[in-house]
Amino acid sequence: MNYLKAITTGLLALTCTLATAQRPELADDLPLIDGDWSNDSDKFSFVILGDKTSGGEGKWPIYDRAVDSINLLNPDFVISVGDMIPGHMDTRGPWDAEWAEYMEHAKRIEAPLFFTVGNHDISNLETYRWWQEDFGRTYYSFDYKGCHFLSFNTEEERIDGRGPAWQKMMDWVRKDLAAAKDARHTFVFFHKPMWDDPRFEDDWAELEAALSDRAFTVVAGHEHYHSTKFKGDDTYVIQSATGGGIDLSAVKKWGAFHSFGFVTVDGNETRYAVVEPEGGIWPVDVAPAAFRKAITHELVKTDTLAGADFTADDVKLQTRFTLSNVLDKEVTIRVVLEEFQRSGWVVPLRVNGDWKIDEDALVIEATLPAGATKEIPLSLSVPRARLAYPPNVGWSVQYDGHWLNKNGMRMVEITTVPIHPVASYRAPETVQLVGPFTLGNIDTSHLPDAPEKANANFYRDFGPEKGFVADTTYADGLTWQTVHPQGFGLVNGNSLMGTLDHVAAYVACAVYSPKAQVTHAVVGADNFSQTYVNGALVENGQAFGGHGDFVYPELALKAGWNQVVVKLINNRADWFLRFVIADPQGSLKIADKVPAE
Repeated sequence: MNYLKAITTGLLALTCTLATAQRPELADDLPLIDGDWSNDSDKFSFVILGDKTSGGEGKWPIYDRAVDSINLLNPDFVISVGDMIPGHMDTRGPWDAEWAEYMEHAKRIEAPLFFTVGNHDISNLETYRWWQEDFGRTYYSFDYKGCHFLSFNTEEERIDGRGPAWQKMMDWVRKDLAAAKDARHTFVFFHKPMWDDPRFEDDWAELEAALSDRAFTVVAGHEHYHSTKFKGDDTYVIQSATGGGIDLSAVKKWGAFHSFGFVTVDGNETRYAVVEPEGGIWPVDVAPAAFRKAITHELVKTDTLAGADFTADDVKLQTRFTLSNVLDKEVTIRVVLEEFQRSGWVVPLRVNGDWKIDEDALVIEATLPAGATKEIPLSLSVPRARLAYPPNVGWSVQYDGHWLNKNGMRMVEITTVPIHPVASYRAPETVQLVGPFTLGNIDTSHLPDAPEKANANFYRDFGPEKGFVADTTYADGLTWQTVHPQGFGLVNGNSLMGTLDHVAAYVACAVYSPKAQVTHAVVGADNFSQTYVNGALVENGQAFGGHGDFVYPELALKAGWNQVVVKLINNRADWFLRFVIADPQGSLKIADKVPAE
């Protein structure tokens, strides 16, 4: 059925010209504190809904309270930033059922409701097709009272990556924005925050440049936590969830609360209020992006000294944790090495009293005044057979009496204990890529312990395991292509090949070593990975979901050029790979292929 037809008919065509309203004639003796009267008879308001899914099961009362509040506020219209249903299905039955549940609650909104596509709403090619059948466009724009509204689809890459479908959207966006250059304000909506995601760095640079000649506000969702930053007069908002999954916190500047945005346009002034369905009303910058980034990326740094013997049965590492209180008041920082003992790691020597073993985790804790820094060294030991599976490093900070938990972000950071100096990590500037190869259904009930039972094709030799060979054609006509990783070693399957379930692709590079030596790759995959060196599978370092966010496959390099290949395996939806190589001696050369002599 076309769910949106009834609630959007006529709104897309609405445009109005500006007019002015005069201050009313008032008696001089009225009990009044006079203020700024609106000079815009076309003053209007609209609401922005955050994510509803991904941990939002059972949270319909929060969404329903938001709907009641929205109806009382009586906005001109409402727009969602996506992720309205759990999604990730490949048959029509669950799709219809989940949308019927959502519509049961959403249809109570009295104002027209626009949708922006989220990654749960369109998680694969099947759901992309159903969206078009049921809702129509995946990206669109409209004008309202002199303002321009653009809904951009970050999930359009699911069709063919950055191929014709994506380029068609980008071409349309360029023309659309050029035609609306005289709008008094431009509002752009998309699900994933493109300005803060390396997968979209090139496209966001182009889109931001197209917006640079006007006043604009961009709004995303996806992360579920509210945060705001400003660049000049322009506003960048990640709208917190409206009934989606959140680790709630009373510290408002952390942004961990349910809300919706209430935006008022009055003349050339735009006001963005953040409204809690059962709480307060806050300014848009109640949760500054800088505060969240300070806690997520600046409080804790982990590093390891060079010189470990990686050929020993037990590898000994000299690791240090640097805790820096970059916040505005005294805080307690708690660092947790998750599943530390289960990973096979131990602390053979207590260097100081700042750490303890708490159940299966190693916990480091220190209280620091504002501006203080403290280094905590640890001497760690791990059997060589377990070195490939380091514990995750997470942390939390006690701020204003509340604990705020940092979220790991594999796309922009390495979240595990390093076994080489972090400064020695090198991301290939270019790699060779070939795929996708069809694997067939993956029975995840056998993972991580029996991957050969989950899918026999995990260990099938498709050919690229041996490394890049020029002018080679594989099954289904697949050939190698040269790829520039994004960010720091990020290879995004969605943007390069589209989104396909139950497939594999190979990322290859060549590594020159002046002598035989042992080093390691750093591999983080969504969903699974295997690493090959000179055609041989590195058994210890396969990633099938049972370990931390990253694995460290051993690279036993021979003197001369070596072929290093990572097989990226996708189960469902988004797929990407973080791939860097440790070069502690500074002696390696890394290229996308062995240079011609």
